[in-house]
Amino acid sequence: MRTLLIRGGTVVTATESYPADVLVRGERIAALGRDLAADNADVVDATGCFVLPGLIDPHVHIALDTGIFRTADDWRIGTATAALGGVTTVIDFATQFPGQDTRQAVAGRRREISGPGDVQAAASSDDAKPDCSPEPSPHIDYGLHCMLTVLPPDDDTLDRWMADLVADGVSAIKIYTTYRPNYYQDDATLLRSMRAAARAGLVVMVHAENDAIVSAATGQRVAAGETSLAYHGSARPALAEVEAVHRCLFLADQARCELYVVHCSVGRSAALIAAARQQGQRVHAETCPQYLLLDERRYAGADAWRYVMQPPLRDPYQPAHLWQLVSDGSISALGTDHCDYSIAQKLGFRPYRHPDLQPLLDALRPEHFKVLEARLGLFDGRPRTLVETARCLNLDMETVRVRDQEVLRLLTGHQGELEAALHELDGLDLLQEPPRLPFTQTPGGLPGLQTALPLLYTYGVAPGHLGWSDLVRLMSTNPARIFRIHPRKGNLAPGADADLAVYDPRGERTLTDAEQATVGGFTPYAGMAVAGRVRDTFVRGQAVVRDGVLVGPAGWGIYIPATS
Repeated sequence: MRTLLIRGGTVVTATESYPADVLVRGERIAALGRDLAADNADVVDATGCFVLPGLIDPHVHIALDTGIFRTADDWRIGTATAALGGVTTVIDFATQFPGQDTRQAVAGRRREISGPGDVQAAASSDDAKPDCSPEPSPHIDYGLHCMLTVLPPDDDTLDRWMADLVADGVSAIKIYTTYRPNYYQDDATLLRSMRAAARAGLVVMVHAENDAIVSAATGQRVAAGETSLAYHGSARPALAEVEAVHRCLFLADQARCELYVVHCSVGRSAALIAAARQQGQRVHAETCPQYLLLDERRYAGADAWRYVMQPPLRDPYQPAHLWQLVSDGSISALGTDHCDYSIAQKLGFRPYRHPDLQPLLDALRPEHFKVLEARLGLFDGRPRTLVETARCLNLDMETVRVRDQEVLRLLTGHQGELEAALHELDGLDLLQEPPRLPFTQTPGGLPGLQTALPLLYTYGVAPGHLGWSDLVRLMSTNPARIFRIHPRKGNLAPGADADLAVYDPRGERTLTDAEQATVGGFTPYAGMAVAGRVRDTFVRGQAVVRDGVLVGPAGWGIYIPATS
């Protein structure tokens, strides 16, 4: 059994900080105390550092497929990025695609993440596709919410779906008041979803923006020819969020469900939620580092593509208001809404439109082009192996292998032209390229897992907006409690999983694009100074990051079911 002793640090819990050693045996915390001793232990000197329970990010999008856009990352890359930021558990989403029930959605997502070793997930779906991965890939642990998109016609079936989620260890559904037609639910459907969730004891996560207001504001911009990225923020006005939050609070109260409002970007939204909670409603507000640290003036710059997200950045008053609400406890949790699109995707850069490539690619059938596109990274700038291509396209390995060979045969005699054109494209500095897409077609989302803790320490704890315990409560303990994985997670105490982040507050550095482990290779916080760094990350006692370097192993992360 592995024994680990983290010695000499300041232990931080959701309620207090104190000098203590942490003793780990196997995958669990065995003891906390001064001058602990253990034979044959791997000793980690944490002198001058803070020892935190591993962060839990309850709102991430790794390997996201919206049906319109796909992020360029995968679970190996996404969870490596998280570990470098001191995150030991992420809670992502299983999307219920057309034709699926909730059990199929969760099973499919678990197969994608954990591979053939996830026997339970593979066995729980009748239409499982052959897995494309030779081994599981997460570096850290994960849970799942279910993104509910299409409801069955009768409530008996809907209740069965909710019961299946509870049985599969899912604690929350996510619903949307916008994104017509993919995810949007009208008020009657929202109420029906909320009532079903309440009957099953599930949390309801909601993305709150009034779809009609957003559509009207966007339409006005487009009609006026104002489609550059500078207009992204004004096309999704703050009023749309505040109205939708107000309406969802009323509907949730009628349904008697527990509500979690994601990525509040406006102080008034969080204030409405806090007022409802004071009146006895079970509701939580989440905000994100981007809304605390950035504002809409970023859209006036040449690199506005870095900040395209939904909801957008707001006026310069909002960060100060949100910090006040974080400080006074009105906001329950901090998530990142991490979403790893590549720079090529953000800019709308399409290498296959290069004149030297176009005649070759025009001759391919769609099924062949999709394989070539993924293999060469023509849609996102990331070349892939056959295994990665199969996972990206959700195809079995044999199909991908056959089509790959057919593409090579079809391009016989033209490989030189293809390689020459790609070599020329590889030499481009995309950061110097102008955006090619209007804001209506630019994928929304930004990376945040790797930078959240240094930013929130530097701009939250250091200036006194928060104490260390507040940060632990917002980024670890509260998410664990809300989504039913506490006390196993988010809990620095004997018997809990040995998920630990060691933060060294010494030194200062400037965040850069180059240091990011994401596929996108950029950060919206480039140029901002941060104090200290995540030095070490342990997941169930296993070192995943040591001295700021990823040491693995991939596949160590497991599915963490919620408890009812």
